Amino acid sequence: MLLANRKREPCLVGLFVAFGLSGLIAGCAMSDDPVDDAALLHRYVDNQNGIDGLDNVRRLLFDDTDRILYAVSADDDALTAYRVADDNTLTMLDMMSGERARGTLVGASDMTFSGADRDIQVVSFYSGAVAQFRLDRNDTLILQSDLSDRIDIQRVFKQGKPMSTQEDKLALLGPYAIVGDAAGTSYVAANVSQALVQLTSTQGQLSTRQTIRVEQVNALGGAVSVAQSDSGLKVAVAGMQANQIALFEVSDTQPLKLQQTLPVGHQEALIEPVFVTFAPGTERLFVVDKRSVFIYSPDPQGNYISSTELKVSDNQKLTAVSRLAFGPAGHCMLALSESTDQVYIFKRKSDTHWQYLSQLDVGGAQAPTSAAFISQDKVAISFARSDVIHIYANVCGQ
Repeated sequence: MLLANRKREPCLVGLFVAFGLSGLIAGCAMSDDPVDDAALLHRYVDNQNGIDGLDNVRRLLFDDTDRILYAVSADDDALTAYRVADDNTLTMLDMMSGERARGTLVGASDMTFSGADRDIQVVSFYSGAVAQFRLDRNDTLILQSDLSDRIDIQRVFKQGKPMSTQEDKLALLGPYAIVGDAAGTSYVAANVSQALVQLTSTQGQLSTRQTIRVEQVNALGGAVSVAQSDSGLKVAVAGMQANQIALFEVSDTQPLKLQQTLPVGHQEALIEPVFVTFAPGTERLFVVDKRSVFIYSPDPQGNYISSTELKVSDNQKLTAVSRLAFGPAGHCMLALSESTDQVYIFKRKSDTHWQYLSQLDVGGAQAPTSAAFISQDKVAISFARSDVIHIYANVCGQ
């Protein structure tokens, strides 16, 4: 994972570089089913043929209603919107950056949809900001609102003096991940502030609802990833420095409540967890750490007691993974390794059993960072070091 963007001095050594990929699956064997190879349909390169905003893309999002693909670039400091045609070609609509974004997109690192109108909220590592945008009817990106303490970047990353909570009021320093829901609530994992921040959006205006810092929950040390279950009732945060996962209960009427931390009891220790996500339509939690990928299943009381390690085969783990991405129905999964330039394809056989299908031929592209399914069997993948987006068909043999 390359959080430290290439045009700036890295401030979190190893945060985006240490994770590759070699295999995973819960007691899974290699596929016995015939699988048609995935096919590369289109390849888009930064600053070619009317396409821009692909310099070190960190995250892709697809709006299936309007067929718009969004990308955030850590080196362009930009949010870009592309229309996806029926033949899956891309046309660039607009790119938001610089003063037009009020400086909120420096080191843009992640984004999410939020609210019924599916507004786009972006967190930017070096800006220490979260900003909300909307694509209007003229296909123009509009900045609706933003939140930031606007602390000088030199103060945050270069000075040795600890940052006080009086300075870091919003706990949004070094935000690395964000997740949102249709109700307009979103959650930010702030790496430098070491905090989880719950936000709300009302008529386009962002506000803070609750902030939980590492002093309150130790598992938030080095917060680097956040996920929300489909039910909206659970939020998980990966603490990379704490080597733990914090699970919170969500209520419309009560503050966030810590439910438990992982690992517990007999569970295998986590080493630098970098990514968490819930499988679509389930409460099963996927956790990616430095050496493997684990699936945690809740018991009847909702506690995550049992876990299963995902493997490609009995002798091959998935190491150095940086992100997982699921297809629309939750039956196809991609495991991306930014550090080893690999993308692995899996298909769900049962609730906790995933079957390894194949390794995607990326054609020499380097550092896959994000994948967004634009249909049941077609997916867009960003490659940060190559500054490209590839669009593939038949990724799960469908």
